[in-house]
Amino acid sequence: TPQSGLSFGGNNGRGNYVAVDGSETNTISGGVLQTVSQEAVQEFQVLRNSYSAEFGGAAGGIISIVSKSGSNKFHGGAFGYFRDDKLDARNVFDFSPKDKSPFDRKQYGGSLGGPLIKDNTFFFAAFERFDESQTTFVNLLNDPNIFNITPSQTALFNFLDNSPFALASAGLRAALTTTPQRYPNTVKRFNDASGQFPFESNQTNFSSRVDRIFSNTDNGYLRFNVNDSVFQNQASGALTAVSRGRAVDSFNGSIAVSENHIFSPTVVNELKLQYSYLRFEVIPNDKTGPEINIEGFGNFGRDIFLPSKTYERHYDVVDNVSVVKGNHTFKFGGSFLATTVDDFNETFVGGRFNFGANIPLGNIIAANPLLGPAALTSLTNFLTANNPALLPALASPINALQAFNLNLPIVYQQGFGDSSDSGNLYRYAVYGQDTWKIRPNFTLNYGLRYSVDDQALNLPTDTDDIQPRVGFSWDPFSDGKTVIRGGAGIFNGAVIYSVANVTSELAGFGDPTEINIVLATATSGALGLPSSFAVYQTLLARGVIGTRPILASDLAPFGVRPGPGRPLEVRFRLGPNYRTPTTYQASLGVERNLGKGFSLELSYLFTRGQNITRPRDTNQFKATGPVNPITGQPSFIRFPTALQAAAGLTSDFRNPLRFQDNVYESTAKSFYNAFTIAVQRRFSNNFSLNAHYTFAKSIDEVTDFNSDFAAQNPLNLGADRSLSSFDQRHRAVISGIFVSPAKGQTIMAKFLKDFQFSPIFTAGSGRPFNLLLGFDANGDGRSQSDRPGAVGRNSGRGEEFYSLDARLARRINVKENVSFEFTLEAFNLFNRTNFAGINNIIGTTNLATFDARGDRTKSPTQPLGFTSAAAKRQLQLGVRFSF
Repeated sequence: TPQSGLSFGGNNGRGNYVAVDGSETNTISGGVLQTVSQEAVQEFQVLRNSYSAEFGGAAGGIISIVSKSGSNKFHGGAFGYFRDDKLDARNVFDFSPKDKSPFDRKQYGGSLGGPLIKDNTFFFAAFERFDESQTTFVNLLNDPNIFNITPSQTALFNFLDNSPFALASAGLRAALTTTPQRYPNTVKRFNDASGQFPFESNQTNFSSRVDRIFSNTDNGYLRFNVNDSVFQNQASGALTAVSRGRAVDSFNGSIAVSENHIFSPTVVNELKLQYSYLRFEVIPNDKTGPEINIEGFGNFGRDIFLPSKTYERHYDVVDNVSVVKGNHTFKFGGSFLATTVDDFNETFVGGRFNFGANIPLGNIIAANPLLGPAALTSLTNFLTANNPALLPALASPINALQAFNLNLPIVYQQGFGDSSDSGNLYRYAVYGQDTWKIRPNFTLNYGLRYSVDDQALNLPTDTDDIQPRVGFSWDPFSDGKTVIRGGAGIFNGAVIYSVANVTSELAGFGDPTEINIVLATATSGALGLPSSFAVYQTLLARGVIGTRPILASDLAPFGVRPGPGRPLEVRFRLGPNYRTPTTYQASLGVERNLGKGFSLELSYLFTRGQNITRPRDTNQFKATGPVNPITGQPSFIRFPTALQAAAGLTSDFRNPLRFQDNVYESTAKSFYNAFTIAVQRRFSNNFSLNAHYTFAKSIDEVTDFNSDFAAQNPLNLGADRSLSSFDQRHRAVISGIFVSPAKGQTIMAKFLKDFQFSPIFTAGSGRPFNLLLGFDANGDGRSQSDRPGAVGRNSGRGEEFYSLDARLARRINVKENVSFEFTLEAFNLFNRTNFAGINNIIGTTNLATFDARGDRTKSPTQPLGFTSAAAKRQLQLGVRFSF
C-alpha cells in the first residue's frame, strides 16, 4: 500500500497512525517515521477498529509502541542476524548465467539499561544497524521474440511476399522488426537495462531513554532517538529499468519529554512534549530524464514525479487526565500538533514520453513517404479481392516497441517552473471518554472526540470532525468463559499534505512559484499544435533527449510557451468542499473459553470510508464521439472534424486547448466487510497455538490520489467502483511455539532441553490488479487508465500466496540471568514460487474472461506474463547474548 505499507479495513495505507510512548511518528503525507530499535520495544499494540476516543488522527488502524525503560538492575544484550546467498534458493527471475546473484544481510545491535541513581533515575539505550547487499532483477529480454513483428503482421506479410506488394511487404517487415543493424539504440537500451543489478541498503538506529522519579507524586522520562538510512534502487525491477529507480535517503530524530503528576489516588495527569525532524529525499538514478514508457515492454528514465525533497519539523503537545470515580473511569485530554514543512518536488519537470499500441498499421503505411495513402488504398482493394480475412491486420495497431523504434510517442507531458514551497500545518484535538462498569459482567466505553486539521497553503479547514464512539464488553453468563465485545464510531484521518502541495504548485494561477505543465498527444497536430511525434522527433534529432534536461526554450520553436491558459496546458486544482478522510466503523465479536487453554473467537468488522481523495478531469462535460471498437465506449471530441461539425457535433471539452483540467476532490468511498475466526491456546505444557482465518471483501473507487489513478471516464466515476487493490478474500495465519520437554541430567536430556521451535504458516488468495490498454483510447487526454472493452477496474486477479516460515532456537544458560541464544530461521521453507507482479498492459489482446489471471507460460513482456516473485527459500543465522 502507499506509504505505511499496512492496510486496515480496506484503507490504502495513508490513513494509519503510529505512536511511540503516545507521541506521533507520522509524516505529513501519510508515511511513518522510523521509530525505535526492536531492542527498545517493551510493548507493541495494534488497534484495528473501534478504538476509544483518546486515539485519533487515523481513519485506518493505530500502532502503539511503548519503549523500554531501565530498572534497579543492569540488563541488556547484543544480537546479530545474518543471511547470505549461499544459504538461499535462487529466485525464479534470477537469470544470471553464472551463479545465484549476490545477497548479503547483516542486522546487529545491542542494548543496555540500568540505574543512574538507585530507586530514582534509570536509563535504557539501544543501537541497531542494518546492512544489505542484494540484487534487482530486470527481465526485459527473457523473451527474444519481443523484437519480432506481431502475429497479425506475420500473417499479412507472409501472404504479401508472393504478391505485387512483395517489395512493400519486405520494407514494412524490416521497419517493424527490431534488429541491431536497424535499431542499434533500442537493442542497446534493452540489453543494458536487462539483467541483475546489485545495490546497497543501510540503516542506523539509536535510541535512549532516561526515567526519573521526582517524588511520590511526580515522575517522567526523556527519550531521544535518531535514524539514518539510505535505500538504493527502490522501485526498479521486473519491467522497470534501474534508470527508473531511485535512492531514498532519509534522516529523522526526535526528543520527547513526559511528566506524570498524581493529584490524588484517583486523579492523574500525563503531559507529553515532543520535537521531531525529518529529512526525506528521493533521488532518481537518472538525473536527466525524460521518463520513457514503452507500455508492456519496459519503463526507463527519470521518474516524472522526482526528485522530491521534504523537510519536516514537528512540535507536539499532548495532555491526558484520568479520573476514577466509583465505577467510572473518566479520561479527558487534548493535543496540539504543529508542523513546518519545506518541499522541493520537481513534479513533471523531468518530462514523460509514452509509447503505446494504438497506431494502426494502415496509418504507418499511409504516412510512409515511399508508400502513402494511394498504396494503402491499393493494398486494401487487393486484400478485399484476394484475402479479406487479412483486412483486420491493417486496422491492428503496431505494438509499443515498434512505436518506440519509429519515434512515435502517443503522449508527451512535462512541467516547467519553480518546484519549491513551504507551509505550516496545525492540528488540534480534544476528547472525553468514560469507561463505565455498569455491572460486574458488563462494561460500557463511550466517548467523543473533536479535531481540527488546519492545513497549509490553499486547503480549507474542516471544522465538522465530530467523532462519537462507543464500545462494550459483556460476559453473558458471568462465568468468565464467554465475552461478547462490540463497538462503533466515526474516525477522521489527517489530510495528506501532498494534495495541498500539488494543488498549489500545479494550479496554473500564474504565480511565479508554480510549475506549468504542457501535454501533447499523437493527434494534437490536427489542432494546429505540435504533436507528441513532432516534439520527440525534433528533440531526438537535436540530441537533447537522454543527454540533458528538456528546457522550455526547446519548445519555443513549436510555439509552445508554458504558462496559465496557454495551449496544451495541464493543471491541478482543489475541488469544492474538500473534506477530511473519514471512516465509519462497527465491530462485533464473541470469544469463548473452550477449556484446556483453548479459546475460540468469532468476529465481524464493517468499515465504510468517505471523503477519500481522488483526481478527476473536469474539462470534459459530454462524450459524443464515435464508439471506440476497442473499448465499446463513446470517445471524446476535442475539435470536431468537418463532417462532425456538419452533423451538429461540438467539442466535448470546456476548453479544447487545455488538455487536462484536474481537480482533487474528496468524493470517493470505500467499503470493507470481514469475518474472522481465531483459535488460540495459551502456552502450557510446552506448547502454544494461534490460528486466524479472515474472509473479507474490500471495495473502493480509487487506489490513491496520484493522477495516474484517475477514472477511465471522468463523466462516469461510478464505473471505477470495484474490488480494491488491497482486497484479499481469504487469509489464514497459523503459528505456534513448541518448547522441548526434555528434563533431567542425562546427556540426551541436556542436549535436547531449551530448544524452541516456532513455525508460522501464511496463506492468502490473490489480490486484484488493473487491466490496461496502455494508450488513450477514449480521447480524454490521458493514457494511464484506459481499459479494454467493458472490463471493470481491478478485474485481474493475482496469484495465491503460501509460505511456511520456521525458527529453531537453542538457549544456553551460562549462569543466572546470563544466556546465549542461537537461532536458525527459514523463510518460505518449502521453496514455493509465489509470483507477484503481472504485466497488466494487455493492449488490444482479446480476453476470453474479464477475470484475468497471470499466465506462467508467458514471458514478462507478454500480456499477463508474471514479472516478479517473492523471495524463494532464505535462511538466517542468529545469535543473542542477554544478561
